[in-house]
Amino acid sequence: MSNSQAPYRGRVQAQGDDIKEKGGYSHSWAEEKPVTDEEGLSFLAKIERECSNSQKAQRKKAFDKARRFVKNASKQGGVGPESQPPSFQDPKRTVNNARVDIEIRSGITFIPTQKAE
Repeated sequence: MSNSQAPYRGRVQAQGDDIKEKGGYSHSWAEEKPVTDEEGLSFLAKIERECSNSQKAQRKKAFDKARRFVKNASKQGGVGPESQPPSFQDPKRTVNNARVDIEIRSGITFIPTQKAE
């Protein structure tokens, strides 16, 4: 099965004009099993580590909101594409389009880790 046909697909991203890498920093998944809350938080931590200190500062609240979304999704047993969140932004940002995105393309995502074991 190709990655584009995997039943559980999505991506987390940090984007904005202050990030010169094409498309920003991102982590995609295409899995045969649902992504857990711990995996989702790990994906966010990975892209946050790629950001410079000034890029992190532009997205501090955005990363906080994205982590809260993952934790709340887990409390609900996971979420699917119909629960696609809007871009997360820090109201104090000075780069107008600095944001963190969570894209849920298919399948249930951010299930509680205990259910996955």
